[in-house]
Amino acid sequence: MTAQTIPAATPGLAASTGPRVLAFDVGGTWVKYGIVDAQGRVLFSDQLATQAEVDGKALLVRLLAVAQPLMASYQPAGVAFSTLGIIDPAEGRLVGAVEAIDGYFGQSPKASFEHAFNVPVVVENDGNCVALAEGWTGSAAGVRHYLALTLGTGIGGGIVIDGKLYRGANGAAGEWGYMLVDGKVWEDHASPRGLAAAAERARPGCGYDAEAVFAARDRGDAEMAAVVAAWFSLLATGLANLLFAFNPSRVIVGGGITARGPAFLQELRAEMRHRLRPEFYRMCDIALASAGNQAGLLGATRLWISQHGGAVTPASND
Repeated sequence: MTAQTIPAATPGLAASTGPRVLAFDVGGTWVKYGIVDAQGRVLFSDQLATQAEVDGKALLVRLLAVAQPLMASYQPAGVAFSTLGIIDPAEGRLVGAVEAIDGYFGQSPKASFEHAFNVPVVVENDGNCVALAEGWTGSAAGVRHYLALTLGTGIGGGIVIDGKLYRGANGAAGEWGYMLVDGKVWEDHASPRGLAAAAERARPGCGYDAEAVFAARDRGDAEMAAVVAAWFSLLATGLANLLFAFNPSRVIVGGGITARGPAFLQELRAEMRHRLRPEFYRMCDIALASAGNQAGLLGATRLWISQHGGAVTPASND
């Protein structure tokens, strides 16, 4: 469905109660957007290429144009942004880690959309939004102390303590991809991108992405098996350090590579067991993300509702 073909709200959507929100999930490659209701249902969604615009300012202009027919058709109560970068939540301004989009630094989606549509707008880091989504409709539902990690181009994520998102003093909490693990920048080596780079170093010209590295290992390729083993070691070491620091009751791990499902989870848990004291290993469950590829939209919406549309109360079992 294209942005130019916007369905009118239909009687079948009347089952929704509470506010609807227009949500955006701005990544370095794609911007996803959609209408989400207070029950966490995505009523409409589409996407556009981030790099189709010359810079971040032009991208916001494009998103304002995309929003106009959706605001008219669905009449959402507000707008919520999940976006890469470090955010000043009060101003909704990008203040760091936005290298993937030229000219995005300093832009304020909050100011732009509030001025255009006169509705409340929230802007939050994408890793934090994934964490909120997992606590709302995903694998951390009902859990009050958890971490959510995303394994993508880098390693990001969010921290939830006693049911509340923890941003840190300057909104940069959860930027653990920049940690040094074994003297290496963690996300440069323990992300899927890092796995592909390690395979290329081991076998120049192989051109493997992370999925292909695992596939080669699964076929019995001894060289790729060594690459995967070293990668899991680095991933588990960094994750073990986070468990010692935060003592969560659950860690949610997401990203494309986790589509390997139970096999991936079993290998990661085995590596974690080697790196944690037994009592720490027993304290924390590790689970795969389940909020899906619209987690950014869901998490941003969940934040908007908690701030402007009534509290979202999680279950109390942790």
